[in-house]
Amino acid sequence: MALQLGDAKLTKLGLMMPTTNIDRRNSERVVPMKVLCLGQGRTGTASLRTALMHLGIRDVYHMVTVVDENPSDVSMWVEAIDAKYKGIGKPYGKEEFDKLLGHCMAVSDFPCIMFNEELVAAYPDAKILLTVRDDVESWYKSVMNTLWTGNFMFGRPTTILQTIVQSVVPRPSPWPVLQRLYRLTPLGNFPAEGRDWYKSYNENVRKLAEGKQFLEYNVKEGWGPLCKFLEVEEPDMPFPRVNDTKAWQDYVKKTNMQSLLELLGKAGKVVIPLAMGSFALWYMRTKL
Repeated sequence: MALQLGDAKLTKLGLMMPTTNIDRRNSERVVPMKVLCLGQGRTGTASLRTALMHLGIRDVYHMVTVVDENPSDVSMWVEAIDAKYKGIGKPYGKEEFDKLLGHCMAVSDFPCIMFNEELVAAYPDAKILLTVRDDVESWYKSVMNTLWTGNFMFGRPTTILQTIVQSVVPRPSPWPVLQRLYRLTPLGNFPAEGRDWYKSYNENVRKLAEGKQFLEYNVKEGWGPLCKFLEVEEPDMPFPRVNDTKAWQDYVKKTNMQSLLELLGKAGKVVIPLAMGSFALWYMRTKL
């Protein structure tokens, strides 16, 4: 079964759509919302997204959408998060989510799963899928080796280093969403709260799904349970396995290196002229 998704590229992080700069505030729903994938990050959400897109579920909203594909969504997510978690502004409901997610047949991962109750209320006919790991400890270890490493930049009060790094991150930047994720959820205190968070979070999803079409699913199970749940034929191809710990770490290293090079480049444009100006001033003074 060939994948026909235009300019989409299959990477170690999963399917990546081309970067766009679309203002979703002027958008509307153009496809039905079919599946709410409410599993925690690091439960195979990137593999699931890739699998769903192979099966014709397009698009599937994911954290990579905010970070790499359409960073312009950041401003709406900040509004939604601040309304729910800080009581600032109008809470997001179906009208707002139809604009932000109107091009998607499914949602997954952060920041979507910060709004499980709202999404279930907005799309009552959508199927609900909960991705899980083999056990709590395997998930905890995966998060500690990946997402938790971001706490240094996003979870702590803003530092001079953060300000400098943010100055070279392309605009619009995903930083405001990432900072809220680490500061407003148990991810910011993950070593102490992570295990209990996983258990309570999954139990809340199960309660939300009562009376609805629901699948609790480990991506290790492959196509079978997923295709049966979606009522589609199994494709004649291996189930995608993407975004493992090493792939995630390599991506972060590459991104950090790009930011460092941009920082050095910008610093050079400032430092070199200043140095030349200082030398010229010193030279003129010594000749007077």
